[in-house]
Amino acid sequence: MLKILSFNLLIISFVLVSCSKSENETPTNTAVTYPTSKSGVTASGSMTVGSDTVSGTYAYACSRLISGGPSDATHVGWVLVITGSSSFTEESNYYTDSACTSLSYGRYDNFDNVTVGEASGSDYKVTYTQTNYTLFANTTEAKTNIEESFSGITVTVGTAYVITSGIPYKNLIKVSGTNLDLGYKGYTDYPSTSDGTNYVKQ
Repeated sequence: MLKILSFNLLIISFVLVSCSKSENETPTNTAVTYPTSKSGVTASGSMTVGSDTVSGTYAYACSRLISGGPSDATHVGWVLVITGSSSFTEESNYYTDSACTSLSYGRYDNFDNVTVGEASGSDYKVTYTQTNYTLFANTTEAKTNIEESFSGITVTVGTAYVITSGIPYKNLIKVSGTNLDLGYKGYTDYPSTSDGTNYVKQ
């Protein structure tokens, strides 16, 4: 069951994803654990970045949550799923356990119209459009956090809440073997580096 809301003016700062990943958490332990996809999207197709082809699912190591998120969340993990030749989904998942298996809250950003442009050093310029994003509260603590962060909405635990967007972004991407680095996207300018989220092929 989906609830859908369209915002005409969607420049909303969301506390759960406003901090850089390097500032927001540290690795949980020496033995790296990777989160799995929770959005329900299916990996499909492939995307070309320079001479490389990316497909399937990528993940950023399950990490200890330093700040932000629902009050019951202790760890966080990011997942990127290639869903077509010009589309992907980026997941921000918050967990109540160190193994990143018990989900408290998930935010799933869906992007389309991906266009990979010219090289910028070892990175490639990329543009894409956020078509919508889903807020999913799996606990009452997550519900409280979402409703405090997004004014005027009410979510139900266990029910996906979809917000339509249409915002265009600019970013930098780098692919090296099984690694995919994606910078911090901007509205008007490209970031200075792709060293934002360092994903690993799963």
